[in-house]
Amino acid sequence: MKPHGIRVAGILTSAALVTAALGAASAGAQESVEIGLFTPLSGASSVVGLDMQRGVELAIDRVNAGYAVPMQDGSTAMIGPGLLGAPVNLIVEDDESRPEAAMDAVRKLVNVDHVAVILGEYSSGRTLPTGQFTNEAGVPHIAIGANAETLRDIGPYFFDAIGLAGLQGPQLVQMAIEETGARTIGTFFPNNPYGVGLEIAVCDAAEAMGIQCVSQVTYEEQKTDYRPELRQLTAPDPDAVVFFAYGADATLIMRQAFELGVDMAGTWFAAEMSNWTSDVADIPQVAEGIRGIEHAVSGAFYETQYLSAYRNAYGEEPLTAFGAFGYDAAMLAALAINAAGSTDPDAIRDALLEVSQTYQGITGNLAFDEDGMRLHQEYGAFIYTNGALEPYTPTAD
Repeated sequence: MKPHGIRVAGILTSAALVTAALGAASAGAQESVEIGLFTPLSGASSVVGLDMQRGVELAIDRVNAGYAVPMQDGSTAMIGPGLLGAPVNLIVEDDESRPEAAMDAVRKLVNVDHVAVILGEYSSGRTLPTGQFTNEAGVPHIAIGANAETLRDIGPYFFDAIGLAGLQGPQLVQMAIEETGARTIGTFFPNNPYGVGLEIAVCDAAEAMGIQCVSQVTYEEQKTDYRPELRQLTAPDPDAVVFFAYGADATLIMRQAFELGVDMAGTWFAAEMSNWTSDVADIPQVAEGIRGIEHAVSGAFYETQYLSAYRNAYGEEPLTAFGAFGYDAAMLAALAINAAGSTDPDAIRDALLEVSQTYQGITGNLAFDEDGMRLHQEYGAFIYTNGALEPYTPTAD
C-alpha cells in the first residue's frame, strides 16, 4: 500500500483545545504522524475490508489536499495541508479475516509502527481482543464496523464509529412484525460477540413487543454444510427469521436454505445486508426477496460529500455501507489529533470525545457517549431483488 500524507490545521472546538494546539505548535512540528488501519483484505470479509480501506483513504486524501470539514451547526473546520506541520502516513495491515492475524496486525501497528491512532475492524470477534490490547497499551482506537454490545466495556481508549447491536434488535423485530404479522421468531446468528449480542437484542426486543423467540441458533463460521443448523432453525416453524451472515458464509447458508425449500423471500429479515450482496451475485435467486436493514448511508449530504468522490476515485459504486463508516472514523481521528495539538494519547482520547459532538458525519451524528460509543444510529430498510440491494418501504400496520 502506498503511504498517504495528511496535513491538518483546523478550527478547534474549545478554548482548552486551542491552548493545547498552540502549545504544541510552539514546541515545534514533529517529523510525521502515523495512523494505522487493520482490515480484512483477504478471506471471508475481504469485500467489506476493501471498502473500509477505500473510505479511510478518501478521508485522508481530502485532508491531504485541504478540506473544509462540515460541522453539525453548518460551519466548517478547515483541515490541511498539514497535521501538526507534518505528513501523516496511513499504514494498512491485512488481517486476513482471522482473529490471529488481526492481533498480529495490531501488535505491529502499536509496537513497531507506533501509530497515533488505530482504525478498525469490522468483525466484533476480531475487534474485541484487539481493542482490549490497544486499550491496555493506551493507544486510541476507533472501530469502524464492529458493534457487539460487549465492546462498550473495553475501556477509555476505545471508540466506535457505528451504533451497537442493541439499536438494531428493535428495528429488525418491528420490520418482521409489520411485514408478516409474526407472533414467533427464529434467530440465526454466528457464534461470535456480534452474533450473540444481536441474538440477545432481537429476543429482548421481541419479548418487549409480545413476540416469542421459538428457535435460537448460533452457528460456527466457515463451515461447509449448514443444513443441520437450518433444519434446527425451521423445525418450530417460526413466522419470521432474523439472521446475519458474512460474505461467503451467507452465500452458502442462503443456497442451502433455498435448496431445502425455505421461503426466505417471505419470512427472512437480515441485518447488514451489504455484507453479502457482492458474494451472492453469481446466484442471486437464492437471496431474491430477502428484506432487512442497513446502517443508513444515503441522502443528499452523503451523495455530495462521499458518493461522488468514491465514484471518481474507484470507478464504481461503494461496495458496502462500511466504507462511509471508515471515512468518518478517519476524519474523526484527524480532527482529534488536530484539536489535541499533539500525538499524546490522553489528549487525543479527550479530543475524540469532544470533536465527535460537533462533526457532521457522512453516516450521520457520531456523537460519542461517555463510554466512547455512538449515541445515535439510523437504519434504512432494503430488499434484495433482481440481483441488487434496493431501498424498500416496509408495510404499514
